[in-house]
Amino acid sequence: MPNHSSHPITSEIANASQQHYQRIMLVCICNAITEQELRSVARQGVTCPESAYRALGKTPQCRICLDHAEDVMVEEQSSCRSRCSRSLNAPSQTGTWATA
Repeated sequence: MPNHSSHPITSEIANASQQHYQRIMLVCICNAITEQELRSVARQGVTCPESAYRALGKTPQCRICLDHAEDVMVEEQSSCRSRCSRSLNAPSQTGTWATA
């Protein structure tokens, strides 16, 4: 059987599939809250799942998802801090370093 994993079209399909997965991954089945929605709320500065649910106009039902929701939000906030620190430490367009 031929190996298609290195084929450009196969890689493109795999990348599109991963992006689609991230858009539709449900974190909360009771409220149909997706990972993407939680990440968006986390980028706006919301720090706890209960507040995120309120921001989305929902309330936790069975509460089984709250630990995973918190993990997703912490991951997103960490990723945001990492991106921000890289941009703050990079040279500006004028060649000088940006300061916080």
